[in-house]
Amino acid sequence: MALEPEATFELLEALTDYKIEMLKHYKKYYNIDAFAYHDDVATERDLFMSPETYRALIKPLHKRMADACWEEGVIPIQHTCGKSDAIVQDMIDEGNAGWNAVQATNDIEGMIEKHGDEFTLIGGFNSNGPPGQLTATEDEVRAEVRRCVNTYGKYGKGYIFSGGIVASIDEENPTQVYKGNLWIIDEFKKIRAENEALS
Repeated sequence: MALEPEATFELLEALTDYKIEMLKHYKKYYNIDAFAYHDDVATERDLFMSPETYRALIKPLHKRMADACWEEGVIPIQHTCGKSDAIVQDMIDEGNAGWNAVQATNDIEGMIEKHGDEFTLIGGFNSNGPPGQLTATEDEVRAEVRRCVNTYGKYGKGYIFSGGIVASIDEENPTQVYKGNLWIIDEFKKIRAENEALS
């Protein structure tokens, strides 16, 4: 990006062409409602590049991707892991309806308050912290689901809970990953039932 921006843009443009063809294929054969296109642009601490570099090299292509989604009648959702709240306005400008999977390292509450009427944050689960680890207890996992729903769901706008225990494909303990994700699903169902009982 720094040394060969033109070549980088050409590569990213080719990848965008490919993703748009995938989008059209999925719309034609599966009639999808939404399309989450993946471009991780950050670590847990910050963007891989400056916001200015993102805007120069990546934003135009993400806008092209979002525009193609809307043209196909599909809702565009940008996926990126890591701390990317510095470019949330750019994601909105590009035409995305949401960001998946927003991680706890971001200012989720601040973004919901500022952008919740026009943009949806999907995620919140602290997948990099103790609840997301294979060593997490059932109580830790369930408490994290409740934290997310209570903290981010209270605004009544701009947020969809999403979370999971993620492990590498060579993980030695897939059963623990499976169990952890079942705890997440079950706890979310319990919260939903509790809220329905109150209404």
